Amino acid sequence: MTKRYREAVTVETAAVSVEVDGAQPPPTGFTWRGGRYRILTVLGHWREDAAYWSGGGVEVPQRDLWRVEAQNGSPSRGIYELVAEDGQWRLDRVWD
Repeated sequence: MTKRYREAVTVETAAVSVEVDGAQPPPTGFTWRGGRYRILTVLGHWREDAAYWSGGGVEVPQRDLWRVEAQNGSPSRGIYELVAEDGQWRLDRVWD
């Protein structure tokens, strides 16, 4: 059975507490809106840095983006996009 996900919902940039094994990502879990989410699968990881945007007049710091499938204790799962920038994590998008 294939589960179909709806379009992404961009959340108001929400700070999240992210768990990693050891000192470096990938993330293994995160806490958002008081709920703890266990990351089941890393679906993608990419890095955006200032060099990508150079010449466009836009100042963008380097950031790592992680698209993950996660579950918060219920049988349902969702897709979440986490962003690490300047040592801080935030949740940018949610698919449910």
